[in-house]
Amino acid sequence: MIFKIKHFLAGSLLLLISSCTINSNRMLRTPRNYEFDEIDSKLNELEYKIDVNDQLTFQLHTNNGFQLIDMFSQNQSGGAGIQSQMLMQGEGGIAGGSLYLVRIDSLIEFPIIGDINLVGKTIKEAEVYLEKKFSKFYVDPFIVLGVSTKRIFLFSGSSGGEASVLPLTYNNMTLFEVLATAGGISQSNSSKRIKIIRKSKEGIKIFNADLSTIEGISQGNMIMQSHDIVYITPNFNIGTEIAQDINSIFSFISTLSLVWLTITQINQ
Repeated sequence: MIFKIKHFLAGSLLLLISSCTINSNRMLRTPRNYEFDEIDSKLNELEYKIDVNDQLTFQLHTNNGFQLIDMFSQNQSGGAGIQSQMLMQGEGGIAGGSLYLVRIDSLIEFPIIGDINLVGKTIKEAEVYLEKKFSKFYVDPFIVLGVSTKRIFLFSGSSGGEASVLPLTYNNMTLFEVLATAGGISQSNSSKRIKIIRKSKEGIKIFNADLSTIEGISQGNMIMQSHDIVYITPNFNIGTEIAQDINSIFSFISTLSLVWLTITQINQ
């Protein structure tokens, strides 16, 4: 009986020791000599292109959007000008416009013209395309499109496990602005290794921004794209991790010793 208990306690201790890991909750690690994609000025020339699952705000105005600038004529028209301005806006009103979802099949269902594929087009290209479609039904249509679901995913914290979803509230939002919105870089994170992971036509691109020196200004001015993943690498606190694992082992050994002592006394 005592022999079996000894084996059980020894096996339990070995299992605990083997389960101890250092920084096991760190994410998105790259090899030591990993070659990151280059951050250059051409990245800031890329316009966002509409993608599946985007939500678009949509407004249609007649007469080339005359009502948008002729506010005086709207006030004097007894409501007629406002009524023509609100064409196709639905519940969104003048400020936001109606919301239209880009389905998995890349199509968007618009009133009157039906299903339209805008995936892969920039906002300007989509506006021009829709103006041609609606010109069959309205006089000189003027389309205003926007993407209401543009956002990035930020991972930070001492282990890289603290996550947040930050909306890109306006166009051309830079890495500096994203970090400022999130409250900056904490003491437990490294400003030298900020990874930006981006999906592109060529595949997944991984950039590394080093903001530890003044030379990193150009990298910090990198314009964010919707669905970018920003990962602020945590500092490697191996001492703290080892201390925590050792404390766990000693606590478990103390528990085993107490159990062993109790069993020994009972057998006596």
